[in-house]
Amino acid sequence: MTSTNAPVPKTSMSEHLLMAAYWIVAIVILAALVVLLVYFHAFGGHKMSGDPADWGAFGDYVGGLINPLVGIATVTLIFLTLMLQRKELQASLEEMRRAHRSAVLQGFEQSLFSWLANYHSLLSATKSKLGGEGRQALTTMYEQRFSSVVAMQRHQRAEGLGALDEEEAKIYLGEIRRASATGDAEEKGNLSNVFMIALWGYKEVIRMHRSELDAVFRTLYRLLRWIDTSELDDVQKWHYVALVRAQLSWIELVFILYSCLTPEGEKFADLVNDYALFDNLEGAPDELIDAIAHEFTVSPPSSFTANLPPEPWPFNEAAFSSEVAKAKRKLPPSA
Repeated sequence: MTSTNAPVPKTSMSEHLLMAAYWIVAIVILAALVVLLVYFHAFGGHKMSGDPADWGAFGDYVGGLINPLVGIATVTLIFLTLMLQRKELQASLEEMRRAHRSAVLQGFEQSLFSWLANYHSLLSATKSKLGGEGRQALTTMYEQRFSSVVAMQRHQRAEGLGALDEEEAKIYLGEIRRASATGDAEEKGNLSNVFMIALWGYKEVIRMHRSELDAVFRTLYRLLRWIDTSELDDVQKWHYVALVRAQLSWIELVFILYSCLTPEGEKFADLVNDYALFDNLEGAPDELIDAIAHEFTVSPPSSFTANLPPEPWPFNEAAFSSEVAKAKRKLPPSA
């Protein structure tokens, strides 16, 4: 059974203008015929005159009635022609703009993927003095120098409380964190100290591997900064930063996070907050990173803000939540 509610095709403005022009010409022709019919109806019983004066009067009659209509029709048709040309010119300009935007976006994407490939190439070439290459090198640096377990073990030794194995360090740090969350000032201070040990461990890694790491994360920062300062609209910027973020592994995000906690990473932190770069870090299997995403972002550790001069905490809740970041940028939830 055929549906009777089929959509009616829309008529373009150009078709409307052409239709109006046809009607104007038809009306002028019809008016001319009416003028002649009225004349012949009134004077058709007379013999055709051979006097030029009579023909002149007939011409004055026809011209006097039809010429104004022809003049109005001519002006109207010229106006309709100009409107049609203007519409066609606007359509041509819009098509040129679309083609230009498409070409610009295509060029942007080519540069983006080329830049991303360069970043991954630099990352793959990274080697650690502690062992490993690429992401494995980053993982080795993290596990041996500034993971929450290593920081907790160093804190325990510094307090003269004896050595802890990996599992004991995880358990004790979890207990300290929970007690800190309940308002225990002593344990809050201990958690703050463990965090600072991890941060100093990260700085130690950077000093040891500056030549391997500088180019990697500087390239990534420049890539994100380039997207942020481009002429794209906010939805497109979010899309392309999210595309870059999706290619960053957990360990790369850890390095970026600790970098933002140093004066050198201050500008990177602005991009992190704007584009929720750490959205995938929330709930990470590291007590300190989880604390940074939750407790410390609400109430920064005292040992961090007590530095001289005091360091401002670089992250807000948008750094760890795409929903919050999109709301702050007034982007639709589907962006």
